[in-house]
Amino acid sequence: MMPKLFAAVTLPMLFAVSVTSQQKPCTNAEHLQVEKEAVTLRTWDSLYRSYKRYGHCDDVDASEGYSESIARILADHWETLPRLGELIQKDKSFGRFVGLDATMDMGDVAKIKELATTRCPPGLESLCSKLKHDADEAIAEDASARKHE
Repeated sequence: MMPKLFAAVTLPMLFAVSVTSQQKPCTNAEHLQVEKEAVTLRTWDSLYRSYKRYGHCDDVDASEGYSESIARILADHWETLPRLGELIQKDKSFGRFVGLDATMDMGDVAKIKELATTRCPPGLESLCSKLKHDADEAIAEDASARKHE
């Protein structure tokens, strides 16, 4: 009984360590570049290229920059949503990366939620549903943070 328990506990931990250790470290140059670039991206293709190039860099400033780029593309270029759908179809992890959060301007979040509700392109209902859900969570988190200020 003990060897089975050991294997059940140890094997998943070894796998997690193995996966984590395979993650490429973020160099100083990459760190600086992703912080500079993340906020400037205005197409899904440029965002995807940056995500693939720097996705291994866990950086708060870059995350906020990416959030701003995502908000700008969705709020200002909603008609490009089908391209986002194509990229997500190709790379599911990109779909998890693209979302709405409380660091975004709540006016943009509300606009994106409205677009996802009223102007969802055919075949992208699942993506629009995710965006509406993300918007609701971002709005609730923002309201909670404001209440505690």
